[in-house]
Amino acid sequence: MSSSGITNLPDNITHRVSDNLLDPISIDPPPSVFEFREHTVEPKNVDASHVKGRPVQTNKFYSNMLLEGENNPIWPLPYGLRWERGRIRGFMGLSVSHVDDDKKVFGPDPNARPVRFYFSSYISDLIFSATKLGKDHQMTLTQMSEFHTNINLFPSGGSTDGPHMTIFVSRGMSFITAEYANLTPVFNSEFDFKRVDPPRKMTSGWIKYEILLEGDVKWLLYASDASLKLKVQPTHRLEATGAAYTGIVQVAKVPRDNPHAEKVYDENFGTWPMGADLEVTGDGVYTFKWKFGGDPSKSLLLFSLPHHRESFFPTPQSTDLQLSTTTRGLAKAHLGNTWTFREPELPDVEFLPKDFETKLTPEKTKVILEQARKDYAVDFVAETTTDSIYFSGKGLAKMGLVCLVLNKLPGEEQGLGRECIMKLKRVMDIYAQNLQQVRLTYETTWKGVVSMDGFIKGPETDFGNTWYNDHHYHYGYLIFAASILCHLDESWGAANDPWISALVRDVANPSPADPHFPAFRAFDWYVGHSWSKGIFPSIDGKDEESTSEDVNFYYAMKLYGLTSKREKVTNLANMMLAILRRSIRNYFLMEDDNRNHPPQFVKNKVTGILFENKVDYTTYFSTNVVTNSLTGSWKSILYANYAQVNAEEAYQFFLDHPGAPLDDGLSRTWALFWSAIGGDER
Repeated sequence: MSSSGITNLPDNITHRVSDNLLDPISIDPPPSVFEFREHTVEPKNVDASHVKGRPVQTNKFYSNMLLEGENNPIWPLPYGLRWERGRIRGFMGLSVSHVDDDKKVFGPDPNARPVRFYFSSYISDLIFSATKLGKDHQMTLTQMSEFHTNINLFPSGGSTDGPHMTIFVSRGMSFITAEYANLTPVFNSEFDFKRVDPPRKMTSGWIKYEILLEGDVKWLLYASDASLKLKVQPTHRLEATGAAYTGIVQVAKVPRDNPHAEKVYDENFGTWPMGADLEVTGDGVYTFKWKFGGDPSKSLLLFSLPHHRESFFPTPQSTDLQLSTTTRGLAKAHLGNTWTFREPELPDVEFLPKDFETKLTPEKTKVILEQARKDYAVDFVAETTTDSIYFSGKGLAKMGLVCLVLNKLPGEEQGLGRECIMKLKRVMDIYAQNLQQVRLTYETTWKGVVSMDGFIKGPETDFGNTWYNDHHYHYGYLIFAASILCHLDESWGAANDPWISALVRDVANPSPADPHFPAFRAFDWYVGHSWSKGIFPSIDGKDEESTSEDVNFYYAMKLYGLTSKREKVTNLANMMLAILRRSIRNYFLMEDDNRNHPPQFVKNKVTGILFENKVDYTTYFSTNVVTNSLTGSWKSILYANYAQVNAEEAYQFFLDHPGAPLDDGLSRTWALFWSAIGGDER
């Protein structure tokens, strides 16, 4: 461990597939303390033959298309996609959108510095369609995975066994690729087709059309069969003039002011990604092994995001092709079928800083223990069995830390520490037996652990937990408190492991071999952090608001791995924490030189709510900007964070203001302890 509490890895490490950390935590059914029931919302547009009773993802980039309002866009990046069913001039099919940075919308006052929000207006640049796709045409999703899905379109009453087209949708795709099967292609646009050049012969029998849209936006269209003859019909329609077509069509946008971009496309058409196999090892290395279709003699052309380029190991072959993304800065295209990344500094944090005793004076230790006696005396049950899984979880975590301090600080409090463990066990037993006020259930439709209350009181109950919103926020607290108790009482951990592991698996099951939970429900390995929203439709896609609670979940997962002696779980959580640190620094916490958000937004310093297509400097619970002049409980959070900058002043604040309100997840014991040791650099 380095002096900063971070494990530094040597530069000469090698990738060891045998060390892959993605084994299932368990493949057992969830424990019987959970009632089993179906969800009231079923996934839409799912080909049942491809699901076959397996879990269905709730928080992935393509989830909008599985929900009511399935024509909300999705953002594989750098492009957006949307199912069109006639709302734009009667167009049908799958549209493609890309918005340059200078076309983004800022508000509410676009001249303000900083602006409060920005987003990209979805405009259908090109729409994949066919003459037989009428207003009742159908869509299914197949081959859904972490990085990929197939979107299948076919005439009403048809199927993928008859005339249809399949669009291969993957993270980072440079070409939007569709395979037509016995359909006559049509391409529409919200813009006028200003010019469509005659087809040009390419290698391997392919042809290429250059398309100039209104506004001088250039797109390229490549077809695998030269028989595809396209003609502009009215100004918004480009239709094949020959017989039904069977073959591949790829389209791509040519960025402005980039004379080399078209050459990159011309040299690399004919292949397309089909998702990737993920490998994660305990040496700080993780890998996307991209699967592909098309010409096996070529390498895939794929777009990276800024945080990828910081940690490539080694960097795949770069090109001159760049496109803006919605909320992730500039995407750059690389050649290569394998992306390997290295996180050189893995966090070495455990339950408490390993050297905390050296930072505590006898006087401060006495003050902390006196406060711990007071906090121990509160009614644990009242604090931890509310009508909200979220707030109850915060209460459990708060009480768990009080017990941890009582048992770990030097002094004459060991008897009280043992009593605190017993008191904590009594409330944790309520949860482990699922007897709390808000009971959890295992639902068998999407497959996961959810609150019963949403089925009774409505989807928004408890921040939408029943609809799979915010599970990484909610269950992180429960797992954290349970892990503290496991650390203090190993026998309790052994007896209740199935209950704890079910919560871990719900959010971060690492393996598709687990038939009871989707793999990595929340964490997105391409963007490097978790997503909320669950099975709520959202016009701007998934979002992340509380990065601290995102980190808290994987920290709790690591502690669970330590107490249950699951080394692979510990190491996997470590890796995810390291990736989170990188993505949060790039996309959520903005230094003055941040280039991933527009300069007129960067002065906000933090993003607020980051959607896939929008960034809004606000929160779901308040639009107020919190400053040090605030007198409410937020001030306690500010000073707890300030302890890492000025420990003595933070400690003195909590000491001098014994009546100051605290956040409902923070005890005064922990506030004093944390500031007394100067926070934790890790």
